[in-house]
Amino acid sequence: MGRAEIGVAAAFAYQVVRELDTVRTKRGMTHAALLEHLSISRNYYYKRLRGELPLNLNDVAEIATALGTTPSAVLTRAERAVRAAGHGLSDVRGVDDTDADGLPLAALDRPGFESQQETEQHD
Repeated sequence: MGRAEIGVAAAFAYQVVRELDTVRTKRGMTHAALLEHLSISRNYYYKRLRGELPLNLNDVAEIATALGTTPSAVLTRAERAVRAAGHGLSDVRGVDDTDADGLPLAALDRPGFESQQETEQHD
């Protein structure tokens, strides 16, 4: 029996990413700065940030650690947020979501986004 394709992130997986992004923003860290502390590629990271694919538990642990929090804290907040919104953990979310800074996630693909964000934070 072969493995099924993973597919897009469901509500819980997507909320885990949002929780991690919220911590990143509270720490004043850019996406680029966070990526410097991770062993994953920029492309891999952004596909998960946009909810195209879910993070795996190794990713959650690595990102949480880089952000100075714990995987359990992130997962607990994510589950509570999904349930509070009235969604099931495996419901599929929409594509019009934003990151913790309020930026539409599609903008993260825009060429030069990271350098623009770095410049804005230093102004």
